[in-house]
Amino acid sequence: EVTLSDPNFPVVKEGSGKHEYRIAVDKSKKDIVEKLQELKARIEKGDLKPWALPSLGLRALSFDRHLYTPLLALDGTGLVEITPVPLNQGERQFVEDLQAYCEGNSKFLDGKELYLLRNLSRGRGIGFFEAGNFHPDFILWLLIDGRQHVAFVDPKGLVQLGVENNEKIEFYKTIKEIEERLGDPDVVLSSYIVSVSSSQEVEKRWGRDKAYLAERNVVFQKEDRDSYVRTMLSRMADSSDAG
Repeated sequence: EVTLSDPNFPVVKEGSGKHEYRIAVDKSKKDIVEKLQELKARIEKGDLKPWALPSLGLRALSFDRHLYTPLLALDGTGLVEITPVPLNQGERQFVEDLQAYCEGNSKFLDGKELYLLRNLSRGRGIGFFEAGNFHPDFILWLLIDGRQHVAFVDPKGLVQLGVENNEKIEFYKTIKEIEERLGDPDVVLSSYIVSVSSSQEVEKRWGRDKAYLAERNVVFQKEDRDSYVRTMLSRMADSSDAG
């Protein structure tokens, strides 16, 4: 059960009971400070429409199936510091792709509930010592007929990471061992790596083709932009039929 006291939620503002982000910026950057004040005012008024400050690479994402909103994403620049750590480009793209799928495929979601939560890093989020203290970036829930299908999702560049005997990739097997130990037939666990590297880049660097990686629940964000989210969710739903 996830409650508002879960450390994966942004910090609670003292005396208010409300969660907040903390953004540090040099006060001399008056144009940036002004834009951030505008964003703060919008959030306080409940205006959660998507927002962007392109010059800073900063975006506020509003996805109603995430357990809190907005999500802040930062694509670069060292002009601001944000706590909790903002989404990077691959993480942001995953949230946007999942949101687009949910908005365009209401039929798939009939009779199902879907929720997403950003998993924070060491010290706050959920980690797995069985996989080298792996902290997947997201926790994705798909509820079907009383069964919880929980997927741990991690967007990652595989060219730099490597694929041979990699604990994060092999976690697709480790998580099933954890599921077995859990012993609850109504909880199904899985793990997915969302590669921001192309399959061609990975095969050239590491000699493993797309089929090999697909067997290990690796999907490709760029080349399969229109299908990788469907692939993940379909596999999660199919495990309900198998159960």
